[in-house]
Amino acid sequence: MYGASALLRQRLDRLRWLLPLGLGLLSVFYQLGPAAWVHDRVSHEFHYIVEIVFYGLFGPLAVFWAVGQIRGWLEERERLERQARANERRLAAISAASADAILGLDPDGKVESWNRGAESILRYSEAESRGKGLVDLLGGTEAAAVEVQWLAGQVTQVGFVRGHETSFQDALGHEVLVELTATQLTDEQGKPFGISVILRDIGDRKRRELEIHRLNVSLNEEVAARTGELGAKVNELAQANTELEKLDRMRSEFVSLVSHQLRAPLTNVLGALSRIEASCDNRNLTCARMTNVVGQQVARLERLVRDILNTARIEAGELNLQAEPFSVLPVVRQVVQQVQAACTDRVFRLPTKPGLPMAFADRDRVVEVLANLLDNAVKYSPPGEPVAIEIRADDNEIVVSVRDWGPGLPSDDLQRVFHKFYRSDSGDGQAAYGYGLGLYVCQQLVAAMGGSVWAENAVDGGAVFSFSLPVAA
Repeated sequence: MYGASALLRQRLDRLRWLLPLGLGLLSVFYQLGPAAWVHDRVSHEFHYIVEIVFYGLFGPLAVFWAVGQIRGWLEERERLERQARANERRLAAISAASADAILGLDPDGKVESWNRGAESILRYSEAESRGKGLVDLLGGTEAAAVEVQWLAGQVTQVGFVRGHETSFQDALGHEVLVELTATQLTDEQGKPFGISVILRDIGDRKRRELEIHRLNVSLNEEVAARTGELGAKVNELAQANTELEKLDRMRSEFVSLVSHQLRAPLTNVLGALSRIEASCDNRNLTCARMTNVVGQQVARLERLVRDILNTARIEAGELNLQAEPFSVLPVVRQVVQQVQAACTDRVFRLPTKPGLPMAFADRDRVVEVLANLLDNAVKYSPPGEPVAIEIRADDNEIVVSVRDWGPGLPSDDLQRVFHKFYRSDSGDGQAAYGYGLGLYVCQQLVAAMGGSVWAENAVDGGAVFSFSLPVAA
């Protein structure tokens, strides 16, 4: 309101000088100009009437205009005063209802006003707080006096203090942690007449920060302890891993050594059996039957040793492949002839599909895979039932399938049958002899050649084992 009053006084002072000056100038202009012209051209009576009309009209009009201006200025001042009073009431209501403590201090640092937030935080009623000094509210100690002196100096120099954290003492003598903001109050002439202090209770926040700090310290200690334990466990695991690697190397070397040592006598036994069959013309039926049994068992042992060696090479990453383009159909016929030589009572159905594309794989490994699948089909097919081989191809792969007419596979075993040492007919009463390595080796060999192997049950009975090979470019 100081600005509105000053503006009104300035306007009235300007009007007080401009109105007489304007009327005087208008009279001089009339006397020097129109009055002389009227005096020379009209009668004295008419000239007198004109002057009466001129002075009687323009004087009251000027006064009327001036009074209207003053009235407008007064109405504007009243409007501004009403607005200012409304703003003061609004600010007073906001101040009174604020959750933060708002204190009005006189120049001596004594409390003049006290809102509801201050009553809630410091537990003094407004009547009890009046006249209390800021030093008393801060605890009344020498340190409180020094702090108040510093606050007064900062407010005087800068005009405000913001975000100052300190502690007040409430009516019960309890310490209240607050964040203080102090602002200097000035009158219409800009002279300081007091200080406005706003206090925000930060006790809960400080307690949360202290709890978070305590939890962080505890967590860091726990992390450090767990890290130490983890380091010890890692060292133990590293040592155990080293031992395991050593044991694995020893196992691989042992398997390789035993397998190689077994292959030599097996080869000698097979050679001896071949010589007996070629040289002994007068063998009786028992000798011939026993010779045949020994040959079959030696062949089985040779396949087992070969599977163990392949498994050891695969797991050691030492499997060597010699991939080359070749025709699949002649390889299938070759393997069937080898298997049929040991199974003279078994019928094999061969595919007749000329014009198949060339496969790109290791020929000897394909022979191993196919021989293993055919041997598996012979073992699980009932006597007299045939074993069928099918081949199909497209632009990307060649698929070879071996089908038997046995009992088939349970649905849960269609994937697990390729796991190492897994057999679907486990138990003492196995229908066919084996150790569960053949299909595992087949899967690993085919995967190494860029293909895949899978099992499924035929609609009309029996199991179908298939493997794919990439087509040669």
